[in-house]
Amino acid sequence: MLVHEKEEKTLFQISEDDSGELEPYKSSSRLLKKDSVYVLLDNTLKKIFLWIGQSANVRSRFIASTAAQKLRNMTGLTYRVITIDQGGESKEFMKALSPMTIPGILERIV
Repeated sequence: MLVHEKEEKTLFQISEDDSGELEPYKSSSRLLKKDSVYVLLDNTLKKIFLWIGQSANVRSRFIASTAAQKLRNMTGLTYRVITIDQGGESKEFMKALSPMTIPGILERIV
């Protein structure tokens, strides 16, 4: 698992092989998929956001939750893990996510 402590924010997704490893999210479309789970590490806010798409399967949810807790242990116990279900995004999450993704991303989830 890569931890980007020097970067202000890093968006991760679970590896495709479901190994539980977090990989930096590298997609040309930069859109969140409703059948996936993502982890956003915000070093400024000291928060780890766990975003769960409405069609994400239970296994992906569990793996991402476990990975987010491991990330918290690696970054420090002062970080909080916040779980967000698709459709229940807070302004804080949207603001943290916006520089990394296309504006209006959550209205256009694929």
